[in-house]
Amino acid sequence: MRWIVAQEGSRQSYAVPLAFHRLGLMRLFYADIWCRSGRSLLRHGTSGTRALAGRFRSEIPSDRVISFNQSAVVAKTFQHIRRGRQSPTELGESHCRFGRWFAQRVSRHLQTIELDPERDLFFGFDTNSLEVLEMLKQRGVFTVLDQVDAGQVHEEIVLEETERWPGWQKFPGRMPQSYWDRRQAEWAVADLVLVNSEWSKQAIMRQGVPPEKIIVVPLALDPHIHQPSPVNAEGTLKVLWLGNVILSKGIQYLVEAARLLEAENIQFLLAGPLGIEEKIVRTFPANIQVLGRITRDRLGEVYRDAHVFVLPTISDGFAVTQLEAMAHGLPVVITPNCGRVVTDGVEGLVVPARDSQALADALSRLNADRPLVAEMSRQALKTAHAYDLPSNARMICDLTLPHHVRHVENLK
Repeated sequence: MRWIVAQEGSRQSYAVPLAFHRLGLMRLFYADIWCRSGRSLLRHGTSGTRALAGRFRSEIPSDRVISFNQSAVVAKTFQHIRRGRQSPTELGESHCRFGRWFAQRVSRHLQTIELDPERDLFFGFDTNSLEVLEMLKQRGVFTVLDQVDAGQVHEEIVLEETERWPGWQKFPGRMPQSYWDRRQAEWAVADLVLVNSEWSKQAIMRQGVPPEKIIVVPLALDPHIHQPSPVNAEGTLKVLWLGNVILSKGIQYLVEAARLLEAENIQFLLAGPLGIEEKIVRTFPANIQVLGRITRDRLGEVYRDAHVFVLPTISDGFAVTQLEAMAHGLPVVITPNCGRVVTDGVEGLVVPARDSQALADALSRLNADRPLVAEMSRQALKTAHAYDLPSNARMICDLTLPHHVRHVENLK
């Protein structure tokens, strides 16, 4: 197999192309932005320039990378300026517009090179791949589409939570139909749809994707970028939330749980961009500290400052932050509505979604039993180690191979 990967953004620090490269299986990598120079200067600038400096992995050979820096930087700068001020309709249209732009450029470049359907395979991501998938289908090249979330099932959950918690959602509403139409078209033309959890598989099956066309591959981590050590479970129990502060990740239930725990020796650290109204944030209990958006270069220190990681998510394609937290030795308190990584009572605790009392009880239990926190920390480190990049790439190849073999036979 020779994989051609196309990816907008730096999702998981380029885990997919890096994993294929480590197995010697990556032919080309298409990126919207690839920061080939000037990174040391950019790292000393604003959060935006630091994020730009992160658009690079030295291990991926630059001669295998095709990028569209000039146009992409302009487009992404405009998106950055508007971040947090777009309605769902505007956001969906923006995703479609950039995804179409990116896919068209990847498609044009691929049309200039020789492709071998018996060896070459394409790996792309949802909303960014339709035009590439259509062109490669005509050329007989096998394609895999990574669907990163639960699609319209996820949106319906958000709408339910918006009604339950009036005044919380910063921009209530639906994504435009053009956004969902683009995703449906990608699912239809791709040879396989890859999801990262059984949660997402069941969701996209409900949206019409045949089960035989779906493969489930969990996300993975690069162990080289972590410095694992068990947590020191003494002092005030610091509970970390890291990610977008939005209803679908269950922030409303964490706030309720924090109120129930105000009398306990627990501090909540809330790190991530705010997707809820400021007036709601001002009503948070005193045991919640809002840290705001954290750039990737600061993630390590944020994880190291905590004892426990919490994510009461209602819908998540996988929630890679649970793996990152475990790789830093943090026990995880999570719901079943995402990738199944945590075994209840081993690396952390699994609580029902939408249940503030169960969440509070779990955190209270950890606060009262610090030896349990320490043991879960050790188990979390062991489990996270199994989700490494080469194993992840091998799983993708193993699950894809029989489909690809049948595809090649049908071409003959």
